[in-house]
Amino acid sequence: MIDLSSSHLARLVDDLGDIPIVTDPKIVRRRSRDFFWYSPVLNELLNDKSADLVVSPRNEADVIRVAAVCARHRVPITVRAGGTGNYGQAVPLRGGVLLD
Repeated sequence: MIDLSSSHLARLVDDLGDIPIVTDPKIVRRRSRDFFWYSPVLNELLNDKSADLVVSPRNEADVIRVAAVCARHRVPITVRAGGTGNYGQAVPLRGGVLLD
């Protein structure tokens, strides 16, 4: 996991501006998962993984801004899309931003 302190997270959120963001830990954890838990092996490896926040870009310009802000802050991005897979592809392994 990256060390995303509360002050670092606050600066990241400020830089994202008006792009919709979710920081509620319960919602972030739920959206940081796909159906990997079907597999006992993947469940053991991925169960404790979660993003630090969820960002929901509204358009292409928002996606570009999110990518630029994350690059500037050196924060990983995981693309979730529908989150319907069952192989752990949508699970943020090192925290950071979940692009949903």
